[in-house]
Amino acid sequence: MIEELKKYIDELFKDAPKTRAAYELKEELLANSSDRYFDLVEDGIAENEALDIVIHSIGDIDQLFSAEAVKSKDTARDEETRKKVALYKSIAIGMYIMGFAFAVAIDEFTRFPSLGPIVMLVMIALATCILVYVGMAYPKYKKADDTVVEEFKEWNSSQKKKKAIKSSVNTIIWMIITVLYFIISFATFAWHVTWIIFLVGVCAQAIANLVFNLYEK
Repeated sequence: MIEELKKYIDELFKDAPKTRAAYELKEELLANSSDRYFDLVEDGIAENEALDIVIHSIGDIDQLFSAEAVKSKDTARDEETRKKVALYKSIAIGMYIMGFAFAVAIDEFTRFPSLGPIVMLVMIALATCILVYVGMAYPKYKKADDTVVEEFKEWNSSQKKKKAIKSSVNTIIWMIITVLYFIISFATFAWHVTWIIFLVGVCAQAIANLVFNLYEK
């Protein structure tokens, strides 16, 4: 029966574009369909009936290989979200840099040196909040039905959101590491030693990525 399922999926993908994305989708679809078939059989459903149920649950895959999908074009809503994300990220990174610059300027040109670190910490906090918001900005896809195609769309939307969150976390880590590097370096003038903080950044990013991977599993 699995061979028949494989032949059916091969037939579905015979006109699909010869791309890595199409191949990965085909393999994912075959794996999910096989798992669903075996689950049905274990539940006592006859093999022929289980095969029919799985085949009818796959849905229409043609929409996944439309001209827009092949070229990986975003919908208007996705495009608008992407532009907003880029804008917010630029603002957040600018705030990290400006926070440090303001702290140095206040310390150098005013009589309130303690005000500099406060201003910097406030701007860092605001920039971090913006990046956290950016990571959560992608809307959640709602399935139209219970077909495998709709499940794939939901999974794809979820992956975009996870990627955005991961990117925001990495940006936060490296901006904070960079700010700390300059603060510590200017405070101690130990430039020959403070570069080690970047190794801390590498470790922090590795830990963050490990946490993401464990969460996904």
